[in-house]
Amino acid sequence: METSRYKDLRFKILELRFIFLCAFVSLWLSSFSQNEQKVSSNISSVTVFINQAQITRIAKASLDAGVTTLVFDKISPMMNTNSIQVRVDANITLLSVSTRQDYLKEDEKPKQVLLLEDSLEKINASLNDYKSEKENIIYEKDLMLANKNTGSNQTGVKSDELEDLMTLYKKKLREFKTEWYRLSNLETKYHLYKQKIENQLNEFQNGVNANAPEILVTVKTLSPINNSKIELSYLVGNASWQPFYDIRVSDTKSPLQLVSKAFITQNTKEEWKNVTIKLSTSNPNEGGVKPELQTNYLRFYQPQQYGYTPSTVHIQTELNDVVVKRKKPLVDADGKGGAPNYSTPIAELSQTPVNIEFNVTSAYSIPSDNHPHQVDLTVAKLDAVYAYGAVPKLDKDAFITAKVSGNDLVNQISGEANVYVEGTFIGKTYINGTTNDSVLLSLGRDKRIQIQRLKLKDFSSCSFVGSNKKELNTWEIKLRNTRKEQIMLIVEDQIPVSSDKDIEIKLIDAGKANYDETTGKLTWNILMDAEQSQSLKFSFEVKYPKEKQISGY
Repeated sequence: METSRYKDLRFKILELRFIFLCAFVSLWLSSFSQNEQKVSSNISSVTVFINQAQITRIAKASLDAGVTTLVFDKISPMMNTNSIQVRVDANITLLSVSTRQDYLKEDEKPKQVLLLEDSLEKINASLNDYKSEKENIIYEKDLMLANKNTGSNQTGVKSDELEDLMTLYKKKLREFKTEWYRLSNLETKYHLYKQKIENQLNEFQNGVNANAPEILVTVKTLSPINNSKIELSYLVGNASWQPFYDIRVSDTKSPLQLVSKAFITQNTKEEWKNVTIKLSTSNPNEGGVKPELQTNYLRFYQPQQYGYTPSTVHIQTELNDVVVKRKKPLVDADGKGGAPNYSTPIAELSQTPVNIEFNVTSAYSIPSDNHPHQVDLTVAKLDAVYAYGAVPKLDKDAFITAKVSGNDLVNQISGEANVYVEGTFIGKTYINGTTNDSVLLSLGRDKRIQIQRLKLKDFSSCSFVGSNKKELNTWEIKLRNTRKEQIMLIVEDQIPVSSDKDIEIKLIDAGKANYDETTGKLTWNILMDAEQSQSLKFSFEVKYPKEKQISGY
């Protein structure tokens, strides 16, 4: 008995010591913060770079005469401490800027997190109740079966009593089974709902400002100041943006519409609510020191050979010779490209000596959820020369292309583009910012241009002349324009090119195509009327030693 009382007394003494220690720590900390003043700040603007962001906060503070340390809290733990900048009014002297970590402060949870945690607690309580009820069912069932023997060894059980007993057992077992099934279904549903809440809770908690540092700004004033403005800015990681575009073509007689957008992603543990956003192509992580040239040593290397692949680049050279009626020339008479026709700006584009910036004119809210959020930038109408390109040897479809002035895309950032032709999503393409005179954009396939490539066996043959073998090849390309309008179609094909002196290749009939002897490429520029069909033919001969085999065509 005495031992128990001694233990209780010892526990109370330890508890009092703990309370005294906490009070001492609080008093000790308060002695260092007598001249500290916590200020409430809001994020006013954000400049998002390629892989980080600059946050600007604005606070209002009333200061007494003398030295005061302003404490900014709820700062992103991804903050770069070397990037902190502070601006104060002219009648305030900035003494120092530092940071610290407040480990004794309890984390403030968002309202959404508190609601989810409350729901999770209620679900767990219900699941525990269901588990207890199922345990009671097992207990009642085992108890009933353990007492199934009735009557005595001498008298036995009457038949009517046995029948009543069996009916009772069946009824109770059925009730046990029904109740077990009901509880199991509820458990399954609650477990699924619990999983969803836990997933959502994890999603929200990714944005909780855990272990957030504090920024200490020490200032000095000669007299009291009311409602003074303090501006604080710093760089944070876990933030980025990337451009993407919509290319919209109503028809091949109208200008092309280029819609510029951006995806902003951030997981800085700070919520950007109704902030002014600026997007910049700068990368603050890149060094600003001019590199030095090193000695360049030449070495032998073996170049690799690549096969022929279709590319819209092939079509670009042909478009230089194509004449299409246009409302406005792609290049003005003075040789300068016309400026793009921008509609009412969603974002103001500016080009500095080192980067391109988009100042978004509307306020946006970007949560700290590590998900991309769309921001609209600009809408421009670009004059374009439209044409169709096809390489039937490699693909049976025709590809619509648009040639635009390079000046119209000089301020565009490289990125993917969704292509819409006549209101229908055609596919994706890629836009590169450029300084070239013109740029060719691939706008996807058009199934309404039907193409077939066939080898004409009746006009192809194989013969032997002395020690050589001759092969005559004749191909036909059938074209049909099922559209209701005239189109310009550029068709490309090829004949093989010899890489051995024993292999002779001769073009028999180019079929009115432009022929490049170096590459073996044949190119037709065809103006096809609406619902018109046309056929192209070409022939070539290959001669080589009959005891050898060739490949490659």
